[in-house]
Amino acid sequence: MSRMYKQTSPEHVDNRKYKPLIKWAGGKTRLNSILLQTADLALESLNVKKFNYYEPFFGGGALFFELHRYEKIKNGYINDTIPHLISFYETVANEELQKEFFLEVKKLTNDFNNANSDTKRRKLYGEVSKNSGWVNEFNTLWNNKTPQTNKDKIKSAALFLALNKTGFNGMFRLNGNGEFNIPIGDKTKINFNEELFKITSPILKKTTIFNNSYEQILPPNKKIDKNNSFIYLDPPYIPNSKTESFTDYSKEGFKEKDHKKLADIFRQLSNDGYKVALSNNLNKESKLKYASSKKVFAYEVMVSRAIAKTNKGKRPPSRELLVSTFSLDSLGLKKVKI
Repeated sequence: MSRMYKQTSPEHVDNRKYKPLIKWAGGKTRLNSILLQTADLALESLNVKKFNYYEPFFGGGALFFELHRYEKIKNGYINDTIPHLISFYETVANEELQKEFFLEVKKLTNDFNNANSDTKRRKLYGEVSKNSGWVNEFNTLWNNKTPQTNKDKIKSAALFLALNKTGFNGMFRLNGNGEFNIPIGDKTKINFNEELFKITSPILKKTTIFNNSYEQILPPNKKIDKNNSFIYLDPPYIPNSKTESFTDYSKEGFKEKDHKKLADIFRQLSNDGYKVALSNNLNKESKLKYASSKKVFAYEVMVSRAIAKTNKGKRPPSRELLVSTFSLDSLGLKKVKI
């Protein structure tokens, strides 16, 4: 069993309650304790108090926000391929757009909360998810381009947040035509934490945000100082069975060939001496791809699931793989054998 995470001293803890702004499939909130300890070991190995942090598969950014709470990030570099998601973060980071963004979000929130029947909520959700003002007016956005004007950015970010709050499990998925196709969730009321957005905006503002393929912010495409940097790789999970499918968040998706490519990059980063951690499902394929090198350290962790449910409504824990380029033996995790 791993030890529980403990902060080193109160002065190194930011009392502001940083946490993810959105719910995200594959989010790492439930793995944060172990990942924070992993980050501590990276700091010890690097012999620095803060590191440059790189997260090429950002999503909801659970670890990023927790690392900021414990003041471990010197400079942050985050990336995701989904333009809707990145445009949302860029809008939140722009404090000049805050007032209009809040007004737009509150309007959508009030409309949903005032819908006093399931029929009305479903109708409203359908209008938002298929909103002609988004699909047509922001057609460039659906074609994997970000909105350009402040007005477009504000409306796009507000619609993205509304869909995240009201859609099934906060999932995001596009069909082959680039259209949002997640069904409505079971919430009858949604909350908007304005204060969370206000305290998060400054840390996103000082973060370098990319909307690109993951490899574009990794060596050799991007120069990273291995002496003071930590990289966390959280790609879409490899399916545990043939009946499951690779998680596709965009039109292009992330397939088996993409995992093979990422595995090659991960091995090269390990060979070059970078401090890297990677998480995924624990199964035969993930072990062969990511844990087969003798230069990496592989561990099993048990994580409660955020989405999958049994018939009784309980979410069973999942066996996940945590691989690193440096030893995590002191955490007491179960080692994985290939």
